[in-house]
Amino acid sequence: MKWIEVSVRVMPSRVEAAGDLLLRHCPAGVAEITEGRRRVLRAYLPSSASGRRSAAALARALAPLASHAGTRVVTDAGWARAWGEGARPVHLGRLTVQPRGSPYRPGRGRVVVRLDPGMAFGSGEHPTTQLCLRAVERYVRPGITVVDLGTGSGILTIAAARLGAARVLAIDNDPVAVQVARANVRANRVADRVTVRRGEGLYGVRISAGLMLANLTADILPSVLRDAVRCLAPGGRLVACGFGSPRVSEVRTRLRAAGLSVVGTERLRGWCAVHAVAGGAPRAGRDRTRARGARAGRPHVRGSRADRAARQRGRGGR
Repeated sequence: MKWIEVSVRVMPSRVEAAGDLLLRHCPAGVAEITEGRRRVLRAYLPSSASGRRSAAALARALAPLASHAGTRVVTDAGWARAWGEGARPVHLGRLTVQPRGSPYRPGRGRVVVRLDPGMAFGSGEHPTTQLCLRAVERYVRPGITVVDLGTGSGILTIAAARLGAARVLAIDNDPVAVQVARANVRANRVADRVTVRRGEGLYGVRISAGLMLANLTADILPSVLRDAVRCLAPGGRLVACGFGSPRVSEVRTRLRAAGLSVVGTERLRGWCAVHAVAGGAPRAGRDRTRARGARAGRPHVRGSRADRAARQRGRGGR
C-alpha cells in the first residue's frame, strides 16, 4: 500500500506544537528522529485524492513552525525495511524490544518483545514509549488486568503480557495499527491473553483494570478519561503519557478532576508521564516528580536527543 509521508524539521521547542497539528490529521501517529540540533517529525496519510489534499494543507500549515516541510510517497515495504535496517534493540530494565531481523540474542532473565511496527507507532525508541514501558515493568504483576489505549504496534500490550498480565485489552482507532498489533501479538505468542480491538476509547467496555496505559496526546486524553476512570479497579493505576512538559499541569488537573489521585510524574527528554491512582490510593495528595537523567534537587533540562519512533496514534511515539 502507498502512503503520503508528511515530514517537518523543527527546533525542539516546537516539537509539541508541530506534533499536535500532525496528529489532528494523522491519528495513527507521528515518528520523531533527531538531526543535529533539530527534530524531524514524520506522519502518514493514505495515498488518495483526499490524502494528497490533506498533506498539502498540512505542509502549508506547518511551514511557519519549521525550517523545512514537505511530502513524498512511500510504501509499506519500503518504510518497514528502512526501519528494520536501522533499528537496534532497546533495553529498559528487564525488558528488551527486539526489532524484526535483529541478530540480538537475549541473555538469561531478559523479557523480550519481538516487534515489527509496520506503519504503526511504537518501536520502543520514543521517550513516551519508554516511559510507558518503565511503568509496565514497575506495575505489572502476575494476574493483573491491563488496558492499553492507543496501542499502535502493540508494544506495551505485549510487554504487559510477557511480564505476566492475565488479560490485556488493546484499543486503537487506526485499522492499520490494529492489524499490526494483532500480528505482533501472534508473533510473541501471547494471543491467548490479549484482545486487540478497533475503537475510539472505552465506551461500553466492561473491565476492571489494575493498570491502564494512556499514551495519548493531552488533547485526546479528556475524551477518554471518564470511561477510563470507570474501567479502573479500586487502587488501579492510570499512566497518562504522550505530551511535553508545558502540558503537565493541565493533565494533572484533569486527572484530579476525574477523581484520581496524582502520585507522580516522570520526565524523559522533554516528554512526560503522569501516574495516578483510583480510589484508596496510597500517599494520596503527594505528587512526586522524577526527571530521568537529572540529579535530585536540580531542574530537568529537555534533552537534545529524541529517538526515532514508528507512527503514533495519539501517543507522543509509542
